Amino acid sequence: MMVMRIVACVAAVPNPGNVKWDRLRKLLDLQDAEPVLNPVDRHALELAAAYAKQTGSTFHAVCAGAGASAALREAAVFGADRLIAVADDQLETADEAGIAAALSSTIEHLGGADVVFCGASTASYGSGAVPGYLSARLETGLAVDALGTEVVDDSTWLTMLGGDGLWKNRVAPPTVIVAAPYGIRVRAVSPLLLMRASKKSVETVTLADIKCELPLPSASVIDASLESNRGKKGMEVVEGDDASSRALTLVGALRDRQAVS
Repeated sequence: MMVMRIVACVAAVPNPGNVKWDRLRKLLDLQDAEPVLNPVDRHALELAAAYAKQTGSTFHAVCAGAGASAALREAAVFGADRLIAVADDQLETADEAGIAAALSSTIEHLGGADVVFCGASTASYGSGAVPGYLSARLETGLAVDALGTEVVDDSTWLTMLGGDGLWKNRVAPPTVIVAAPYGIRVRAVSPLLLMRASKKSVETVTLADIKCELPLPSASVIDASLESNRGKKGMEVVEGDDASSRALTLVGALRDRQAVS
């Protein structure tokens, strides 16, 4: 049985149940919305936990930005053996590229990873660009819409959502795997489990600790009409005005093909 280095990247978002609409200012009022684990990241955690069991491994959970510790407390319920929060004032204005930079630097700081699991998007941003950035920064493959993992003869196979059914694809580490936004059974997280998980320590690092310099936030608008240029078999040449556009286009192209690069 192969032992793998596994990391689950999660995000903290305002509690959707406590977000209010300010009619006067026509803005969302987040004052009473405490940070919680991004809902679809539970899918990534379930995949990470299952894969760790299949390979006789453990997995780490990493979160960057405000509320990271709160999100990681819930990640501990899924069996993460190490919880790492990246806390830094610079992350308050970071976009998806900045968050991915912090996550990738943390993973490298931990010694790297064979497989990184991510959620499909966040409830606050919703773009789904972070996994694409992570794949580029870590120089790994990228697989999207994964429903489950299976290890056969030391090879990792993914069950993936497709336009006309389910697909089986073999992936070779290192790779970033994006959990499907639906179709994964997620365990119930009870107050008792959260209380027990709260006893697990969260390690906090800064951008200086992990030697990470954030890229400048992109102010451009994503052009949904961008398509990837697939001139060569097995390659994705992605066009776009900026890195954010290209990351989104890459993820979209892979979803179209149910492909692993």
